[in-house]
Amino acid sequence: MKKNIIIVGYPKSGTTWLSRLVAEMVTCPLKGDWGFERIEALYKEGEDRSSKYQVYKSHHTLGEIENVSNLEIYKIIYIIRDPRDVVISGIHYFSFLPKLLAKKDGALNINRVLRKTYNRVVSFKEKKRQMIQAVLNGNKNITNWLDTSWKDHFTPYNNNNILFIKYESLIDSPERECKKILEYLEINRNVEHIKKSIEKQSFQQRKINKRTGEEKQLNKLLRKGKYGYWKTDFSKKEINLFTENLSSSNKYYNF
Repeated sequence: MKKNIIIVGYPKSGTTWLSRLVAEMVTCPLKGDWGFERIEALYKEGEDRSSKYQVYKSHHTLGEIENVSNLEIYKIIYIIRDPRDVVISGIHYFSFLPKLLAKKDGALNINRVLRKTYNRVVSFKEKKRQMIQAVLNGNKNITNWLDTSWKDHFTPYNNNNILFIKYESLIDSPERECKKILEYLEINRNVEHIKKSIEKQSFQQRKINKRTGEEKQLNKLLRKGKYGYWKTDFSKKEINLFTENLSSSNKYYNF
């Protein structure tokens, strides 16, 4: 029986990147999306790797994750990212509707082509407003994955002895964080292997191997691999809004 490693996080928190990195380090396949095993995932890789382990990516809440698949879970790793940067990353990734349309029931079901057309006329300010609403309170009109707020998504995982990895720490100290991951998984890999895995799955390397055609969507998934965008893109009022809502929410970020 395969040992299934689930990499879970709030949307736009680096789940695809960490899923690939863990699969690379473990030397096992990245199978796709947890709970959607029969659907081909664009970013899956390593099918030729022979291993008793396999990695899946997920955005499910803790209440959902054990019920959406019949497969057994070996370990869960949660990647957490500053929610203010989640807002900025989401602006560049998701399709948005104008304010009036976004308020209508069934807005999520508007044809994808129409959503993309509408998205072109939506201002950065309006996209930011909708993403802030999603991150702080949930907003399924953007996508069902954003139906839950950032705080309500990570909090249940944080109380269940699950390994948490900060997106920012993974960028600043990837080798240290990778060693932490392997220790949690109870898997031994030498330092050279870890370094090669980090390099192969780095944003810089992915940029060199940039994809075209149908795989352009993957380029959006792995946009830049940096953080702190909110410091220049947020107004003082928006910064204060996050402080008011999240100041005592967790030990990972100081709002």
